[in-house]
Amino acid sequence: MSLFSMAWRGLMARRAQTLITAAVVMIGLAVTLAVLMLSSGAKEGIERASEPFGLLIGSKGSANQLVFNTIFLMDKPLANLSYDYYERLAADPEVKTAVPFALGDQARGRRIVGTTPDFFDLRGRPSDPAYFKLGEGRRFDQPFEAVIGADVAGREGLRVGDTFVSEHGVAASAEPEEHGNHPYTVVGVLERVRAPSDQGIYVSMDSYWQSHAHEADETAEGVGAVHGDESPASREARGDESPEESRGVTAVLVKPSSYIGLMKLYQQTNAGEQAQAVLPGQTLARLFDMMGSAEQALRGIGWVLLGMAGLTVCLSLYSSAVERRRSVAILRSLGARRRQVMAIVLLESALVTALGCTLGVLGAYGLAAVLADYAGSQVSISVQLGFDWSWIGIAALVLAAGVLSGLAPAIGAYRSETARHLGAG
Repeated sequence: MSLFSMAWRGLMARRAQTLITAAVVMIGLAVTLAVLMLSSGAKEGIERASEPFGLLIGSKGSANQLVFNTIFLMDKPLANLSYDYYERLAADPEVKTAVPFALGDQARGRRIVGTTPDFFDLRGRPSDPAYFKLGEGRRFDQPFEAVIGADVAGREGLRVGDTFVSEHGVAASAEPEEHGNHPYTVVGVLERVRAPSDQGIYVSMDSYWQSHAHEADETAEGVGAVHGDESPASREARGDESPEESRGVTAVLVKPSSYIGLMKLYQQTNAGEQAQAVLPGQTLARLFDMMGSAEQALRGIGWVLLGMAGLTVCLSLYSSAVERRRSVAILRSLGARRRQVMAIVLLESALVTALGCTLGVLGAYGLAAVLADYAGSQVSISVQLGFDWSWIGIAALVLAAGVLSGLAPAIGAYRSETARHLGAG
């Protein structure tokens, strides 16, 4: 019988102890690798999502809120900029492209983004192909036509030709305020880009403005029925939005004609009192720093679990060696050498650790996939799960540590006195 077979039989003779030891190794390695996978995948997903976006301009307020609302379709939108401001910005000689965004409505929990057809021509770099591509149908060219992201089509079951009704606000509610007089018709479905845009619904600016102008008209009519005819000044004093004021722009994506123009526009905008200019890369760098701190904390927990796994392997094998002193003595009496007995114990530690590492790698991908899917459905960030050779290196390091943890029990078996333990039975 080979040494490998003897080691395997020894492990199978104490299955419960073997499985518990392997499970501890599996949990420690799975947590550590899952943290690394999610961190790496989230960074890649965030970079992928921000690829076609350049300088963002919005009203004064939180820069993080502007970036997350516009790029990641999260958080609440800032106050609107006037359409006149957008027109002046688009006419600036330093601006090559200015794509407006109007946000604040949703349908079935999916954000509606009012924009222009220029949105579909956005590129990360001038030489890159268009970032957004149609998988089905066409772009919108009439009011209340919509192009939907791949996730909206897949999860909501919408197809070209289907209709839906928008709701005011950025989250679905039990008592929705529907824009029922203006249903949207799906005319196109975007190809999947594995970014928050997969969860967006894209409509023309006119569609967005008309639905809000209609809402403002209904509000004015309802108030007029109670208070009689009112002047625009009295509506303004009360805080109501007029149809003209509904032609607002939540944010503008600017592609400058040159780097000098970019910095000039950035400085001029932030020096003014009306708007702020944000470079998404700066905001995302701060986000990566925060993610790095959380990653280090979770990675530390994983290493603690791996350390516990190593101790568990060592204690398991040591207790096994103590229990098997008589069987070891019998092996020695049958001609087994000290080195062979030592090798059997080391093989046992290698096998149980290898089992735990294999399950740990599989468990890490499974855990990371579940958490990535949850993150994608809850926070609109697509986590890309890839492969890195360093993760195999970590698994190999754990395996080596497991083998070393069996060294003390192996040395104990090597030094075991045959005659004393044979007489103990």
